[in-house]
Amino acid sequence: MPDYRLADCRPVPPAPDDTDGADWMRGFCWLWCGWRFTEVLWIGVVSTAGQHAPMYACRSCLERLHHAALDYNEIILDAPIDASGVRVPLYAPRDRPAHPGRLRNQPNRHRRPRTALGRRWRRLFSPAQLHPQ
Repeated sequence: MPDYRLADCRPVPPAPDDTDGADWMRGFCWLWCGWRFTEVLWIGVVSTAGQHAPMYACRSCLERLHHAALDYNEIILDAPIDASGVRVPLYAPRDRPAHPGRLRNQPNRHRRPRTALGRRWRRLFSPAQLHPQ
């Protein structure tokens, strides 16, 4: 995981330079930018169907991933609570209902989502989705 710097009171991924302490390399980004050949940072190992490979991201894709992670964590804190007092997860096994029983909405304590994925997560917990008429 890269070292994060504070900018605007929020951690952001480091810039690809020689002073940030991160191991930036030249290569292809694996994420949203279309496999650009640029400065990339190793973000972990991906595994699928028994295969493993190192995954790299460019700065713009790393920022996008970082903002999605911030959205996820803020939305989880605002997730509704079920009848047993447990927060409703964003991801659940396929054999369980999406929203078991009556739910209590949590107040939205956080800013608007930064990403399209964050907006979809937020809509999942909107009052219209939780209490259809």
